[in-house]
Amino acid sequence: MSARRLDPAFSVAAAQVARGDVPFVVLAVAGADGLERLEAMVPPDGPRIGTGAVCLLASITKPIVAAAVMRLAETGRFPIAAPLSRWLPELDAADLQPFTAWHVLTHTTGLTDIRLPDLLLAGGGRPELLRQTIASGQRWAPGSRFEYSSFTFDLLAEAVARALGQGFEEVLQAEVLDPLGMTDTTFHHERAGDRRAPVSLGDWDGTVLDIPDGFSEDDVVNAFSSLHLAGGGLWSTARDLVRFGRAMLRGGELDGVRVLGRPVLERMTREITVNGLGTVGDPLVDEHYAVGWGKPGPASPASAAAFMHGGVSGTRLLVDPDHDLVLVYLTGQWGGAVEAIDQVVMAAYGALE
Repeated sequence: MSARRLDPAFSVAAAQVARGDVPFVVLAVAGADGLERLEAMVPPDGPRIGTGAVCLLASITKPIVAAAVMRLAETGRFPIAAPLSRWLPELDAADLQPFTAWHVLTHTTGLTDIRLPDLLLAGGGRPELLRQTIASGQRWAPGSRFEYSSFTFDLLAEAVARALGQGFEEVLQAEVLDPLGMTDTTFHHERAGDRRAPVSLGDWDGTVLDIPDGFSEDDVVNAFSSLHLAGGGLWSTARDLVRFGRAMLRGGELDGVRVLGRPVLERMTREITVNGLGTVGDPLVDEHYAVGWGKPGPASPASAAAFMHGGVSGTRLLVDPDHDLVLVYLTGQWGGAVEAIDQVVMAAYGALE
């Protein structure tokens, strides 16, 4: 791989912006030894977006949170096979069948997501989010079926916080963000100032929210960010994601700092579940899942060792150890950037020797 050979991938991204397929793109490609190329592409009359833009990651939050939880597990501070009801008695009170951190990280708890727009417009905070998630009930026994779910990560974060007697944000900062030098990664979007990239918001299925009278888009973004969603609320930059991706590419270590043991990371990134071909409408991703990470679908050029995660806000982080590749794609297109991202991924693999 070289910066010059990556021209087609960056040209594809630039063309997407020029056509109006996406509002902007921040694209980064790296290997184990460092960043290879990073560029921001914006239309002439579009938002002022630079390579340091702070974007809503949405579900790329999940592998970052998963890394923190697995780090706690490997150091004996939080067991991933213990029922979360040990710390959340309200789960037993709701007659939910016991489920664990492992079930959350593999999307096999039996719970599904509540409607995000309803929560945002009603002004419910984290306590209401947790209450509604628990009250929604289980549709099947834990471990018996894969069903992608974001708000279960908030139940896990609450269990970790109670187990350690420390706020989950502090845990995440201490276990992953600070050790890897991810200085721009935060649940607090207001800290980004004028570097915060614009984003539309909606439901997890990609439906853009029709903002009713009396609300502004800023109101909705502020309400979303105030939830500090452990399954989709982090904001970050391409550089920070490259650092995280390179640490994963290097077996859990970056710049002499180890955040995960290699065997633990290998367990996290091996395929656990397959929910059928084409179920998410993207044959390059499909619903192949590991532990906090997605796995490539059958049409993807990625190796079997690769792992990735996308976000409904138009984001993707891809790590492929067999090809020494980390790719980060960021935009603010809610629910509609999957095809655009796949095009860039294909072009990036075309640049590999």
